[in-house]
Amino acid sequence: MIKIITDTTAGLPPEELEKYGIPMVPQYVHFGDEAVRDVFDIGTEEFYRRQAAASELPKTSAPSVGDFLVVFEEILSEHPDATVLCIHPSAEVSGTIRSARPAAAQIKEKYPQADIRIFDTRSVSLGLGLAVLEAVRMVEQGATADEVLKRLAFMRDNMQTYFVVGTLEYLAKGGRIGRASHLVGSLLDIKPILTLVDGTVESYTKARTRKRAIAMLRDMALEGAKGQPGVRLGVAHALCEDEARQLSDLLCAEISPEVFLFSEVGPSIGVHAGPQTLAVGWVSLPDGN
Repeated sequence: MIKIITDTTAGLPPEELEKYGIPMVPQYVHFGDEAVRDVFDIGTEEFYRRQAAASELPKTSAPSVGDFLVVFEEILSEHPDATVLCIHPSAEVSGTIRSARPAAAQIKEKYPQADIRIFDTRSVSLGLGLAVLEAVRMVEQGATADEVLKRLAFMRDNMQTYFVVGTLEYLAKGGRIGRASHLVGSLLDIKPILTLVDGTVESYTKARTRKRAIAMLRDMALEGAKGQPGVRLGVAHALCEDEARQLSDLLCAEISPEVFLFSEVGPSIGVHAGPQTLAVGWVSLPDGN
């Protein structure tokens, strides 16, 4: 038996989690001394309302070793010889994997027959969510763990993710802006288009207006994915659903992806990206990879 687990940065909709029975470990959001679990304790709308009203920016922390042990125990108590694939965000921007590894070693003492493998997607949000969906779909179709990880490695190395934010303030103050830090304070009304490279945020290009920036996201996705085989496509948003739906409808009509993920940018990502973030991500799997 192969079981896939992930964490709340994947941004997977509840219907996908329920459909595939995907366990999640929680990321944490801190409002001062108050810690709440992403998704489990606070929803997207409430988070952005509290973020806007907060006197200081909220912070995040990764799942604990104990959080992983709870999920491992739930799986292995029923299937002690299961293979567990843990699919998580880039270790460059999250401590999730640093908690998963000691938890896996600890639970193996109790369930020595278990096979626990930890995979760094070098991504967050869409890249992570699409990887998880690919893994659970492959397992349903009878793929082995090695086959799943091979495909995930291909997706990791070829995933394209681009996004616009309402403001760079949150990325800058949260320390997640990487090599795009030179943009802070120098853009006035110019809207940067950012990307993920090896798990860190980088500047890709910029536009004069948000409308033009979204049009550039559209054009990049069409150029990169239209006519390509086995496209996995995702669109994610933070409090800009109308823009995201319009972009999704256009891209799906033109690209006809094999897999499409529409998701919200939840609290653990929204702490850093902020409201009005709009992202698109895709990868092509030629010949099923």
